[in-house]
Amino acid sequence: MFKFPYLQVMLKRLFLPFILSLPFWGIASEKLDTLGSNSLLYNGTEYIKQFDQTKGTPFFPTEKTNGSVLYFGNWYENLDLLYDIQDDVVITRDIQGVLKMRLTREKLEEFKLDGHHFVKIKLTTPSGEFYEQFYKGQRSLLMQWRKVTESDDPQNQKFLLRKTLFVLDKGEIIPLSRTSDLFSIDPKHQKELKKVYREQKLSFKKDPINAAKAIINEIEQKGW
Repeated sequence: MFKFPYLQVMLKRLFLPFILSLPFWGIASEKLDTLGSNSLLYNGTEYIKQFDQTKGTPFFPTEKTNGSVLYFGNWYENLDLLYDIQDDVVITRDIQGVLKMRLTREKLEEFKLDGHHFVKIKLTTPSGEFYEQFYKGQRSLLMQWRKVTESDDPQNQKFLLRKTLFVLDKGEIIPLSRTSDLFSIDPKHQKELKKVYREQKLSFKKDPINAAKAIINEIEQKGW
């Protein structure tokens, strides 16, 4: 068990005034920290980024910032989080509740934010990228969320949202952008999958995630 006596003293001095002055940001829940100390959360670097909020933000679109992280192999819950989907970084407050801080990518494996579950997978970079996970079996149904800008000038940036839904099957990426893509998940059983699509009255156009989940579930239940 790690002990941080100086940190404990500082927490006692700083907790009350900052919790009163910063109502929208919290401190990690002590009860749910399996190490008995939240110090491992606060070893990242400060997050500094300039942008005009009237033209949007680089953050994942969500109404609530409550979430949890799997960090250093431990779950920390009841955190206030932001997810910068332009740079693919997860942000929380420092231990004093003052500065925004980037969580260290190499130590962050998963996180949950307002009901969305993100996992780190190494598909395009050695350190991995974060994807929202909707289904996990022999295959995974994932979505990459990104925001891009048309200008490098912070005063003229307009953030544009990009979403990419795909299936990950034994390292192979199968993009899903139209109904016919669902049947390419298992080309050998397209006829059977089309029947399932009709009988379950699925609609990729109206609800692509549930349509894809239903098709993947059928494939895996049949052992195809």
